[in-house]
Amino acid sequence: MSYYFGGPLEIPLERARILINNDVKDAIEGRLKVKVEVKDDSVVLTPTNESKPDSVIKARQIIQALSLGFPREDALELLSDDKYLETIDLGDYVGKDKENHMSRIRALIIGENGRVKRNLEELTETRIAVKDRVVGIIGDYDNARAAREAVVMLINGKQPSTIYRWLQRWRRELNLRRVEGGFTGYT
Repeated sequence: MSYYFGGPLEIPLERARILINNDVKDAIEGRLKVKVEVKDDSVVLTPTNESKPDSVIKARQIIQALSLGFPREDALELLSDDKYLETIDLGDYVGKDKENHMSRIRALIIGENGRVKRNLEELTETRIAVKDRVVGIIGDYDNARAAREAVVMLINGKQPSTIYRWLQRWRRELNLRRVEGGFTGYT
């Protein structure tokens, strides 16, 4: 199986030994069947014969979520097939030489006392982390995509109240589609 995946994947990671504790390592190895080797400044993921095709991708997402500052319990939600990590590189929206602008964008996404970030998380049922030049979002596919769109709207200058109304409308439409489709498992 490792031939199929192209062999081990080494992920550079500062403070790897601090971020990847035994609980994380055991969860990845046990659930995803991917061997995890933690070095001082990297993590090596090696698929085994029992690995599924997307196991290394899932393991990589967990490592990336931890590096973005998500708590371990949030990062380990990615073990579930219906959870996924969406990332936004703020450098795609802000010039690389404009650190002041980058700080302002991060502040807009977080909001005063974390209020904007918290509201986005509640309205989209996701978890959001903002670190350096990257915003990470953990949630199911539809919710993570809506949260991504909301963050991009913030970056592009939309007011938070406008985004909250858009998300409330999106949530109602999503719930209606799910009910009309006969699926009522989501709120």
